[in-house]
Amino acid sequence: MKKLLFLCFIFLSLNTHALDSNKLINLDDLKILFDLQKNDWNENVLFLIKKNSFSKVDNDSDVFYLKSIFNDGEIITMPIFSKDIVEKIKFEYIFFDDNNENLKIINNHFNLFNNFCFEYLDNDKSIQVVISKCN
Repeated sequence: MKKLLFLCFIFLSLNTHALDSNKLINLDDLKILFDLQKNDWNENVLFLIKKNSFSKVDNDSDVFYLKSIFNDGEIITMPIFSKDIVEKIKFEYIFFDDNNENLKIINNHFNLFNNFCFEYLDNDKSIQVVISKCN
């Protein structure tokens, strides 16, 4: 239950912008996401989709994806599990506007996290960040 409430605080905000740098996930939140097991993640998503700012994204997996809806975009959080352990987390930032600074803001933010590795995939309307532990 503690993790559920924590996840709620991570993602809840109806009036924020998707790329407000102080609203991007922080290192402590990221560590908690990596500690979740598959069942815990799916239960948390089912709880959060009851809020207006969240929805579940359908996919061909037994893992639910969480879409956080903001004023100027959406963020889809997609954990990738190996058995029951989070191996990677993929965030897809989808923007309703064309801001050339988005990749720079995301890159600068995530490069501050030690012990995590990041891959960035950029296209016209979204930026995908794939995060894994670099132990």
